Amino acid sequence: MSSSCSDSIDKKLEEGGPPLATLQPVNSVLPTLDEKDEDEAAKVVGFERNEYTEEEARAVRRKVDRRVIPILAAVYFSQFFDKNSLTYSSVLQLPIKGEHYNLVSMAFYLGFMIFEIPTSAIAQRFPLAKYLGVNMALWATFLILHAASAKFGFFFAMRFLLGVFECCVSPILIAMISAWYPKHEQARRISVFYCMNGFAGMLGGLLAWATTFYTGKAVAHWRIFYFLMASLAFIVAACVLLFLPDSPATANFLTEQEKVVVLERVRDNQTGTRNKKWKAYQAKEAVLDPKTWLLLLLTSLSSVPNGGLATFSSILIKGFGFNTRQTLLLQIPNGAIAVVTTIGVCYLADRYAMRMLPILIAVIPTIVGAALMVALPHNKAASMVGILLAQTYGSSLALLYAWTTTNTGSSTKKSTVNAMFMVTFGLANILGTQIFQARDAPGYTPGKIVVLALFSFMLPTVFAMRWYTTYLNKQKARKLAALVEEKGWTEEDVRREAAKAAVLDLTDRENPFHSYIS
Repeated sequence: MSSSCSDSIDKKLEEGGPPLATLQPVNSVLPTLDEKDEDEAAKVVGFERNEYTEEEARAVRRKVDRRVIPILAAVYFSQFFDKNSLTYSSVLQLPIKGEHYNLVSMAFYLGFMIFEIPTSAIAQRFPLAKYLGVNMALWATFLILHAASAKFGFFFAMRFLLGVFECCVSPILIAMISAWYPKHEQARRISVFYCMNGFAGMLGGLLAWATTFYTGKAVAHWRIFYFLMASLAFIVAACVLLFLPDSPATANFLTEQEKVVVLERVRDNQTGTRNKKWKAYQAKEAVLDPKTWLLLLLTSLSSVPNGGLATFSSILIKGFGFNTRQTLLLQIPNGAIAVVTTIGVCYLADRYAMRMLPILIAVIPTIVGAALMVALPHNKAASMVGILLAQTYGSSLALLYAWTTTNTGSSTKKSTVNAMFMVTFGLANILGTQIFQARDAPGYTPGKIVVLALFSFMLPTVFAMRWYTTYLNKQKARKLAALVEEKGWTEEDVRREAAKAAVLDLTDRENPFHSYIS
């Protein structure tokens, strides 16, 4: 492959051809759209393919990897670190205990759930990176205010507001991965930022452990911890605002030719990059799509246990008979297991072009771990092995992120699905904060049984999703073959139609060239 997009466009215009927005393949079945309805990429690359070399592709990918992925990873690290601040402060003498502890834990997810749909709708209309950076600065502000008072009402309000401004993170990061990378590279890039959960757990444990060596009386340990976390969040927010591009089409660190290469690399995703116009029919399709509801079921089954384990892991470990410092240090192997699992299953997901089967690899050890905690509650070694094995489940959420990026087309449908996804995540985590009740201490056996049951039910649901998307692909292949025969298209016609469809902001259902990764 050779030559540039700019040469191709210039030649068309010099020859007196029509604007790219009006170029139509012979006997096209695709709509002619107003400019405002087109994907943002159409303004840069047009409707016809632009050639580039493999060397250019590799160079641009490395450049994007160096600029975009580290910032996304820092954002996710900070979000997970801040969201789970409660589990560390709970063993650093935070005075909030018992039922009040459950309620302030729930408050974060309450704010998260209520504001997820509004923030997704707002984010579609604004530059993504700027919107993300402003939200980060706001949540950093409310995070540092946690240290101002341990009164229940104030602390509940701060946790609620933390959830309000953190809820934009996952949908924006998912949208960015979808816009910057082709399908076969997405899961691995998601694994880079998602494995920050594990690193945050490791650093959080170390930082909280180090905090316990402060012997002064002026500031409580838990307050120091909030100061440190908020400071990091402010630094990351500044990096987002200064250095993270909003989209490939507007990235000022790329040349015009490099923008073309990025957008041509993602053309075959057939999911679009970015469109600021809200389209009601696409939102309706998202709500009525059976895939959406299978996705939400999988999210619920993994997120209810997450709400309990993320908040109560330190308390559970301490209940095995460890002291405060030992408990905090034992967060390190938990984090390490999460990192290794996430990188491993996401590599397999891209290497073999699949999403559901790697989820099984992530969830089965968690089921074994939960079974150990239920069956041997008084065996310290078995219980500790159980909670370590249970850390593998987190990577299943990374794969669900990857599933949405590759299998959802059009900006409005992606925004709607991601909003429903994260609302479900928030609601499920709210329920999860209630599965470990103070009256069940120190064993918390009922909560452990709930964790075991829900993860076990994920197995048949994973197979159902895989079967359904495979069935849809077979249907799409038959319809496309019939369309080619009906229209008398040549192979060149098919390629031209597919190239145009990729930048028309079509949903996965209405785009005849889109295929699902199962």
